[in-house]
Amino acid sequence: MSEPVTPANSRLLTRDELTIDLHRISASDCQTQYVDNLCKTTTPDVDVNEELHPNTGQHEKIRAVPIHRRPDLLVPCADLVNSEWQRSQAARVHSLQKSCPGFPISLVLLQGHRETERLLGHARLSLVVGHSGSLFVESVVVSKAERGKGFGRILMKETERYAQSRGFKRLCLTTHDKQHFYAHLGYVLSTPVQNAGSMTTFVPMEMLLRFSRMPSEEASTQKQIQAKIDAQVPEGNRDSGSATVIRSPPPSSLLPHPPPPPPPPPTSFPLPSPSFIPTPSPAPPPPPPAGHVVIQTLTETPYRDAKGVSVYWMHKDI
Repeated sequence: MSEPVTPANSRLLTRDELTIDLHRISASDCQTQYVDNLCKTTTPDVDVNEELHPNTGQHEKIRAVPIHRRPDLLVPCADLVNSEWQRSQAARVHSLQKSCPGFPISLVLLQGHRETERLLGHARLSLVVGHSGSLFVESVVVSKAERGKGFGRILMKETERYAQSRGFKRLCLTTHDKQHFYAHLGYVLSTPVQNAGSMTTFVPMEMLLRFSRMPSEEASTQKQIQAKIDAQVPEGNRDSGSATVIRSPPPSSLLPHPPPPPPPPPTSFPLPSPSFIPTPSPAPPPPPPAGHVVIQTLTETPYRDAKGVSVYWMHKDI
């Protein structure tokens, strides 16, 4: 057998040299390597926050469900809505029972599983007369115990998501004092629309607009209505005795006959003293100046509801 070939510059290390090489590895280096290996084998592959707070409920699913799918929630939901707008429980339950796939629909905001779920809020969706792609949102309420936690925003987002799933493109609403909240969610000021609700016969649009119209517009509207009536009545019917619109008499017949001259004052009776002469009644105050036209803003609105309370009309394209 031939001898193994070694490089020319290679040599065997002496005992002292081997001792020096072994001492180059310090004790601290060994401890560091041991700790690193220990951490690799003991660190769990889980989310720390989720492990520390497993029962906080933050990861519980929040969802909006039509109440006609959950008849067991009719009474609790009636109590929730009545906490904001007082009404008898029986009447409120009867109103909630009208929820159906064909509208109106009452949505309930729920959190958690069926055994431990919580009723967080309610919103009602109705069709809008004359706007097939719009829905009207009303009776938006969050449980008083859950307010200030962002559930109002979640309720509106879930309502919008449901409306989108049904093919609608716009949500309309009214509010007395939450216009800034809705503006923050993307709603803009709008004009009145007619909410169909659950009525089988709709209130005329003219009636709804009359409740929401400024007083200065009332006179001009009456003139427009009268002009439409005159235009719809045929000319022949206007002259007949059975006409619905009575023809005005000629202008000459409207002039009153001149009154007879007053009798001369009696001269045998003395004239009353100035102290007994009644003072004339004060002239009526001048009419108030025409009010300036109020444009709807987030702080001022010309619209009123049926009770005369200021109301803001808003909508959002979804």
